[in-house]
Amino acid sequence: MKHKPPFSAEKCLHVDPFEGDFGSPGDRTLSDKITIACAGGECHECAQNIKPGEWIRRRTDITDGSIATYRWCALCCAAMAKSWRDHGRAWEARAALRIGSNEPAATKA
Repeated sequence: MKHKPPFSAEKCLHVDPFEGDFGSPGDRTLSDKITIACAGGECHECAQNIKPGEWIRRRTDITDGSIATYRWCALCCAAMAKSWRDHGRAWEARAALRIGSNEPAATKA
């Protein structure tokens, strides 16, 4: 049996975490997948620590001519997946954890 994430990967990936953000005509997503974190770091949504070995969503985009990679922790992925049923309440609660901290960090690739 193949090891699976503790949330619906399909439902998580159907959520556009940047919906409503405006960009440039050349902006595009290069990669968007559910994977296991090889290294620690900060979740783009909640700013909590991502631990190596944790299931995460990893997305790489070209935005305004720059490449950036974003990672979301398993709890934020679960909230994204749940947003289809709870009208985004869990996702908003995860985002609220970041309030008071700096802008979300993207990793320059």
